[in-house]
Amino acid sequence: MNNVFSPKRFGKYFCYDLENAWNNFGLSLIVLGLLPAIVFVVSELFSLIFSGHLMMNNDAIMPMRFVSGAVCLAVACIAFPIKGYGSITDKRAGSSFLMLPASTFEKWLSMMVILCLAAPFCLSALYLGSDTLMGLIFPNSFGTPIVKMPFDKIISEIEIPDGMKIGFTGVAWGNWASSVLFFLLGAMIFKKGKVGKTILALFALSIIISTAMSVAAGAFMDQDANVFLRMFDEDPETAARKIIVFGETVLYIEVAILMGLSYLRLRTVKH
Repeated sequence: MNNVFSPKRFGKYFCYDLENAWNNFGLSLIVLGLLPAIVFVVSELFSLIFSGHLMMNNDAIMPMRFVSGAVCLAVACIAFPIKGYGSITDKRAGSSFLMLPASTFEKWLSMMVILCLAAPFCLSALYLGSDTLMGLIFPNSFGTPIVKMPFDKIISEIEIPDGMKIGFTGVAWGNWASSVLFFLLGAMIFKKGKVGKTILALFALSIIISTAMSVAAGAFMDQDANVFLRMFDEDPETAARKIIVFGETVLYIEVAILMGLSYLRLRTVKH
């Protein structure tokens, strides 16, 4: 068992890996976390240069805030795993990685903790912190901070069965984990053009899965064309529960599969 996992050895390796991760994408994390403030300052500067005055209406910056949030997540999911662990496929850096005094399982576990827990936590804290700070200092120009937006009212308007709760935090984490783990897998498989090849692989995989699901659904409907109609007509609440549970289950299974594939790939890395 000591050859697979040793708490003391894992602790030392994790501290090393965490420091290495900070050196590799710590600056990127800070820049992405401060994106709300950066976007706001740049927008105000452009407004001052081209119109001669600062923006006083937060409606103008709101679309940019949403876009910056999407960009932040996309860049983080792509950059963090590739910057942190893309060098594993390099002959020199990869050989040094394999020689580190830790088991394959400990190296994999450290990856999972950093990418799936530490990175999203730190990024969320920085992003929400800078967003809140801008909202408090410039309430008229920047608008309402994300943490004060009435998401509870929006969620309450979604028609779901009484007593049925959707784990929005869990779903958000699942989407982050599935995205970052897919690019981690691409970073450990492809030696060159990691970003482009991983995106192409994701596109091809999406087409294959969509086609397979369409064929399977068509074959199932041919056998019993009224199954879905009966499910919705007889008990809509039960149907909604099944759809929600099915979606969450598929998401978490996807994360588990990507974690397993990452471990298998790590075991087969050779130089």
